[in-house]
Amino acid sequence: MATVLNRRAFVGITAGLLGSSMLSGRAFAQASYPDHALTNIIPYNPGGMSDSISRIVGEKITELTGQTVINDYRPGAGGAIAANYYVGTEPDGYTLMQSTNSFYAIIPKVTKVEFNPDTDLTPLVLVGDSPMVISIHPSIPATTLQELIDYAKANPDAISYGTSGRGTVGHLCGEWLALRAGISLLHIPYNNTPEALQAALSGEVQMVFGPESAEHALAGSLKAIAVMGDKRWVNLPDVPTTIESGIEGWAPRSWHTLSILSAVPDDIKIELNRLINQILDMPDVKERLVGLGLIPGIEDLAAVRQRATDDAVEFGKIIEEAGLQSPA
Repeated sequence: MATVLNRRAFVGITAGLLGSSMLSGRAFAQASYPDHALTNIIPYNPGGMSDSISRIVGEKITELTGQTVINDYRPGAGGAIAANYYVGTEPDGYTLMQSTNSFYAIIPKVTKVEFNPDTDLTPLVLVGDSPMVISIHPSIPATTLQELIDYAKANPDAISYGTSGRGTVGHLCGEWLALRAGISLLHIPYNNTPEALQAALSGEVQMVFGPESAEHALAGSLKAIAVMGDKRWVNLPDVPTTIESGIEGWAPRSWHTLSILSAVPDDIKIELNRLINQILDMPDVKERLVGLGLIPGIEDLAAVRQRATDDAVEFGKIIEEAGLQSPA
């Protein structure tokens, strides 16, 4: 018997078929992701760590997907300029931002910004940790962290430390050490990390934080006395951690990630996490990251977000104690 469709039934069936087709098309489109070039916003000048990481990961994305990754450099304001620009881009999953934990834990607290790291940005992966080595000039009569603390207490104005600027991880390392050890340290900001390191090598400042000092410590031109946190670094295996040196608990850390807009569909985030973690697990990629001074890592989306959340809490305490909050 023939079936007669009234107008309401016909419209309902047609709408259902259209909805099914649209869902299938969306699933198909995302299953083939990425199907054109990606852009990676670099918040700093070419030639730095973020640029190097982007090139390493970008080359592998091209090898695995056939799609190029274009670096878009937007330096300034410690990364805030790039982040402010990024949150205004289309959340289609084709624009990423090379990032560090500073974008989640420090920059929004010390600089007036146009983004909320909790709702606007999602960290995709853990590219690697950057060991925060405490290194001092050979003129300082100390070989351990405790000896440095004792010297600083006996000589309140004797130790300054160089960093790449106010509100950086290096700056907050010095604030953390001064607060936890009960000592006075003078912060000297420079234009960039190489300038701060050169100042430490020349004795213009007496201390510096970060992995960049490792080769100079091995050469004897600086003295590495501790690695911040709870894990020793294979590049300086004989240097104890701050916990081993008597300062318990969390210590400032620096780590690299790639960020994506939180408004991007979850299935794209999951696919990018899977793709980039596959890249980060490649032996040649690990070797290149180690060569940059990083400790490579693999984390899922939930774990890397938890890292960002934990750091926002801990760095927030230091920023508040040191009075470094951005004016409202």
